[in-house]
Amino acid sequence: MTYTFDQELLINGLVKEEIRDLQQLVHNKKGQLSDRQREMARRELKQYQELQYQNRLNRHSSIYKSEKG
Repeated sequence: MTYTFDQELLINGLVKEEIRDLQQLVHNKKGQLSDRQREMARRELKQYQELQYQNRLNRHSSIYKSEKG
């Protein structure tokens, strides 16, 4: 599925917010999460980071194609 550049930027912004929230949750030293909750948050954080990376690759490849074509 392809997205417009504006949609890619919107996705990136939303993903950044979610990553920031999850990082705070995972790295909170007060220990408010159980081990299971922390592991699930880590897994979700990793998924969002992978989505952010894929989004970045898609954005760069679309920029490269538009400059070349």
